[in-house]
Amino acid sequence: MSDYRRRAVSANGQLNKHSFSCIYFNARSLRLKMMDLLATVDTLRPDVIGVTESWGDDDISDGEFSLPGFTMFRRDRTGGHRGGGVLLYVRCEFNPIEVRLSSQFAEQVWCSVRIKNGQELLIGVCYRSSNVAITGPDNDQMLLDTLTEVYNKPLLLMGDFNYSDIDWSTSYGGSAASQRFVDGVEDGFLTQHVLDGTCNGAVLDLVISSEPDMIDRVSVLDKFSSSDHNLLQWEVKLSPVVSAFNCSRLDYTRADFDGIREALRGYGLAKYSLW
Repeated sequence: MSDYRRRAVSANGQLNKHSFSCIYFNARSLRLKMMDLLATVDTLRPDVIGVTESWGDDDISDGEFSLPGFTMFRRDRTGGHRGGGVLLYVRCEFNPIEVRLSSQFAEQVWCSVRIKNGQELLIGVCYRSSNVAITGPDNDQMLLDTLTEVYNKPLLLMGDFNYSDIDWSTSYGGSAASQRFVDGVEDGFLTQHVLDGTCNGAVLDLVISSEPDMIDRVSVLDKFSSSDHNLLQWEVKLSPVVSAFNCSRLDYTRADFDGIREALRGYGLAKYSLW
């Protein structure tokens, strides 16, 4: 067992680190850029790597996309259309396990890793093409279905969502489809962390988490190789973040509102609405 593995993973297979490093980029065809990726990994030392627009197909073997020391999860575009595709690399020491969601959104790939508190952290990569001729008319709804499916789970999601008209500082979408996506993120109490442009000034590439404090800042670095998208880098904090999913909450739907009104009546406050 390597020194890294002894530091990173405990005896029961849980991540034993307080944080881990991630990078993500839109490759616009990765096959001929693997040397660039190897150099990037050597420089930045990430633990998790997300890639969109891998342009993988049946003619490209897993071996051509593989990285030493990483478990790879892959989903190519289907239907004979060129482009698209997603890849997710996670260090082998993290013992990642592939997860298949029931959502029919095509270009997504997921795995889970066990974190220090024993929970399963979902890590995913999605690519949303804006070309309806390729994706079909229901693609945006299937993306929302994907978000809904991972609500209430510890989550790290990255990808190119191609919503160029969203102002994330105000949560405003310039179109109905964009606003529905913003609403979908907020309905799940998720946090989108990228505020600076990632492709010619537009915020197309996003990093979304289930905990606002899971990520301090996403750095927008230089473009990856010949891609027109910038590479993103960030740290995921596993501790001392307290999961919102383990916090006790009051169930207000079970409150005795009649009793509360009666008690307030003695203070002359019963006229105020209690929902």
